[in-house]
Amino acid sequence: MTTTLAVVAIVLAAGLGVVVFLLISAQVETFRSLKQIREQAGLIDRATPVDLGEARDLPASAVGLPAGLDTATSALVLFLSDKCFVCRSIAAGLQGVLPPGLWLVLDPGTTPEGARIAPELGFRPDDVIVDRGRTIMKSIGILLTPLVVVVEHGRLRRASGITSTRQVYEMVGALVPVDTTTIHSLDSDHEGMRA
Repeated sequence: MTTTLAVVAIVLAAGLGVVVFLLISAQVETFRSLKQIREQAGLIDRATPVDLGEARDLPASAVGLPAGLDTATSALVLFLSDKCFVCRSIAAGLQGVLPPGLWLVLDPGTTPEGARIAPELGFRPDDVIVDRGRTIMKSIGILLTPLVVVVEHGRLRRASGITSTRQVYEMVGALVPVDTTTIHSLDSDHEGMRA
C-alpha cells in the first residue's frame, strides 16, 4: 500500500511539474508576443537619434554651453521646455536632482521671468542653464525638446529625442565616470544664461 501511495505521489508531482512548465512556457511566449506587437506598433520606449548636422564635433562652448564642458570626458546636456508636457514629466521624474554628468538647459519659452522656471520644475536655479531665446538650441541647429546631447571629450557627439525619465537615467548610466566639480563651475561668460 505504501508503495502504491509513493508511486501515485511521484506521478502527481511529475504531472504537476509538467503543468507548471507548460504554464511558464505559455507566459514566456505571451510576453514575447507582446514585445513583438509593441515593437511593430512603435510603442517601445527608446530614444530617437537626432542628427547634429554641422554642430557635430564642435566644442560645447562653441554653441553657447558652459566652457567647463569643453574639458568633460563625458556628459549629457538635457534640453527641456516649460511648454512641453513630456518635458515637465521628465523634470518631475528627476525630482529636482541632477545625476552626476547631467547638465540641464531649460527653455523658458514665453515665461516672462526665466528665473522662475527652475523652481517651478523642482530645480535650484544654480543647477540649471536658462536658454533665453533658444540661443543654445539655435546654435546647435535643433529646436526640439526634450532632447539629450552627448558630450564626449568636450565635443558634441550625438543627440537623441527622448520621451521618459527612464531614458535619461539609462543614458546617464552609460556615461564614463566624470569629475562634476570641474564641469559645473561655469565661467563668467555664461552667468547671464543662468537663472
